Amino acid sequence: MSSDLLEVTSFDAMVRETRRGRVTPYMIEFQVNPDIAPYLVSSVTSVVWVDHASRASTIRAAVRKRQGIEADMIAAIVEMGAQAEWGNVHPLTSEGVAACIEHLRYYGLEQVEILVAPDTDLAGIDLPAGIPRTDAAWLARDAVVVLPADRGFVGTLGIIGQHKGVAVMHNPSRGVGVAWR
Repeated sequence: MSSDLLEVTSFDAMVRETRRGRVTPYMIEFQVNPDIAPYLVSSVTSVVWVDHASRASTIRAAVRKRQGIEADMIAAIVEMGAQAEWGNVHPLTSEGVAACIEHLRYYGLEQVEILVAPDTDLAGIDLPAGIPRTDAAWLARDAVVVLPADRGFVGTLGIIGQHKGVAVMHNPSRGVGVAWR
C-alpha cells in the first residue's frame, strides 16, 4: 500500500553536472500511448491537460516544485471528470465510494486501494471491507481517492532532488475515482 497518487521514481539522473554546477532540465519528455488522451502533466506552477501526443507518441511535462503536484492533479481530475462526465467523480457517501470502485473495476482494475486525507470525517460512510485504505497527507480534506494498486497504470511522478518533481498522468479518466464534498 502506498499513499502516492502515481508510481514514484527518481529522475536524479536527468540532472547534468556542468562547470557552473548542477543543471535541472525545465521539461522532460515521456513516451505515451497516443490512444489514451487526454493526459495530465505538471506545468511550472500547476498542472495542464494535453489533448494529444506528438507524432512520435511523446508528451512533455515541466519540472516544478514537488509539493502540491498530487493535490493539483486531483483538483484538475475533479473538475474535468465532472465537466466531461467521465463517471469517476462522486459525492463523498458510501454509494459514492462504491461508484468510484466500480468505475475502476469497469476498466478491469480489480486490485484497488483507497486514499483518504487524515482529517476527513468518514462518519456514516462505509468503506468496503477488504480494500486497503491509506492516509494521504497531500490529499485535500473531505476527499477519498480510489486508485489501482499498480500506480504505473495511472502515471509517473519523477522526483528530482528533494524538492522538485515532474509528473505525467496517462489514465486520469479510467484509473482515478474521486468521492468528495
